[in-house]
Amino acid sequence: MKLLNRILCAWLALVCIAQAVETEVVEVSPKQVLGLLESKSAPQVIDVRTSDEHNEEHIKGALVIDVSKSDFESELGKLDREQPYILHCLSGGRSAKALKVFRKLGFSKVYHMDCGVMGWKKAGMATESK
Repeated sequence: MKLLNRILCAWLALVCIAQAVETEVVEVSPKQVLGLLESKSAPQVIDVRTSDEHNEEHIKGALVIDVSKSDFESELGKLDREQPYILHCLSGGRSAKALKVFRKLGFSKVYHMDCGVMGWKKAGMATESK
């Protein structure tokens, strides 16, 4: 009986820990992203496309961390997991893949603009280039 109680307590502790590090993902539109970026505590925009794509055009202030590179997870690991981030790519495929890594690393909150730069431009929002 004592062994069963210990097993149940250990299981409950693991469940609580797993729930504590669950990433909150909020799907957002370009208009919602613009509102977030205009707020006092604007989240950092993460562009998971290649550097070449990012240099061609990007959302102002976006940090590029290429999801296709082997060091993607370690580069994300350098970020503050308690801060919120806005995640995007060109059209949503690569950012959906990147979300899995954000969850794995236990980021607290990620805003996902799954329409990407294409949706951003379609909504009439400006991009910049390097």
